[in-house]
Amino acid sequence: MERFGFDADVAFTPRDELLDSVTIAPLSAPISERSPFQAAVFRFAPGGRIARHPAGSRPQILAVLEGSGEVSGASGVDEPIEAAEAVFWREGEEHELKTTGGLTALIIEGRNLDRFRGSGYADGETEPRLASPGAPF
Repeated sequence: MERFGFDADVAFTPRDELLDSVTIAPLSAPISERSPFQAAVFRFAPGGRIARHPAGSRPQILAVLEGSGEVSGASGVDEPIEAAEAVFWREGEEHELKTTGGLTALIIEGRNLDRFRGSGYADGETEPRLASPGAPF
């Protein structure tokens, strides 16, 4: 086991015109280093945003951990989002996020990424079956 932090002290401020008032704390190696996926905690200050842009060649999941804001997908229509909610953007899908009060989110991006689409419960089970026995989840 290897423990590591992702609090604000280890985050960096990206130099990217698509991101405004955001810090990023990486959790995995980036795709630019040949990783099949990347994951990071994004902290948006009040008024922060990800400007409208296409998701590129990889799907993305944004899971809100704290705070609230608005997200949009291909339609361009803003929808509210808050803690314990997530969105899935398909590869190439135009999307945007903005917050007036601040927001912390886990963002995962990668090849063949898909959202969980079922209950995962087998007959008589009380916990979802997500992977084979012995697998991490």
